[in-house]
Amino acid sequence: MTEAAVLQRYTDRLAQHLVGPHARRSAITDEVMDGLLCAAEANLEGCADAEKAAHRAVQEWGSAKDVARAYNDATLRLSANRLSLRAMCVLPLLAATWAYALLGGPPGPWGQHPPLLLMGLSAVVFGCVLSLAGAISGLRSGSGIRAARAARDMTVTTGTLGALIGMLCVLGALVFLLLNRGLNHPESLDWSMVSIPATLTVMAGGYFGLSLKRFLAVVRATGSS
Repeated sequence: MTEAAVLQRYTDRLAQHLVGPHARRSAITDEVMDGLLCAAEANLEGCADAEKAAHRAVQEWGSAKDVARAYNDATLRLSANRLSLRAMCVLPLLAATWAYALLGGPPGPWGQHPPLLLMGLSAVVFGCVLSLAGAISGLRSGSGIRAARAARDMTVTTGTLGALIGMLCVLGALVFLLLNRGLNHPESLDWSMVSIPATLTVMAGGYFGLSLKRFLAVVRATGSS
C-alpha cells in the first residue's frame, strides 16, 4: 500500500463520520489531508519508508472518529453562529419594510384596531423577542476561544433553535395578517408597496425553514456521534 493510499483511507473513514454541508465536509477532509501529508513528510526524517511514515502520521492524528467529533462540534457552532447572525439581521429589515408598507398605505375602514390584528401583532412581538433572545444567547455561548475549548454547550443548540423558531413565528404571523387584511379590506393596502415585504417574507420563510431542517440534521448527527 502506498503512502497516498494510507492517508486516503484515513480521510475516507473520517468523511463517514462528518456532518454538515458537502462543501464543509470537503474542506475538512482537504485540511486533514494537508496535515497528514505534512506529518508524513516530517516522519520521513527518521524513517526512509514512505508507507511507514504515513502510518505514523495516521497514528499521531488519532482515531478518525475522535477527529470527526471535534470537527463536528466546530461545524455545529459555526452553523449556529451563522444562522443566529442572519436571523438578527433579517428581523429589522422585515420590520422596516412592513412598517413602511402598512403605515404608508391608505387608511383602514375601521375606527379601532380589530382584535385579530392585535393578536397577530402579539405573535409578531413574541416571535421577535424569542428570536433575538435565542440568537444572542447562542452567539454568547458559541463564540470565542473559551467556547471552542469547552465541551458541547446545549445553549448553542437551544438558542439557535429558539432564534429560528421565533423567526418562523414572525414570518407566519406577518403572512397571516397580510392575508386577513387583504381578503377583508383590500382597499386599505397599497399592493405595490406591500409586494416588497411580502416577497421578502416568503423568501425568508423558505430559507429559514430549510435552515431549521438542516440545522436539526446536524444536531441529531452530532449528538449521536
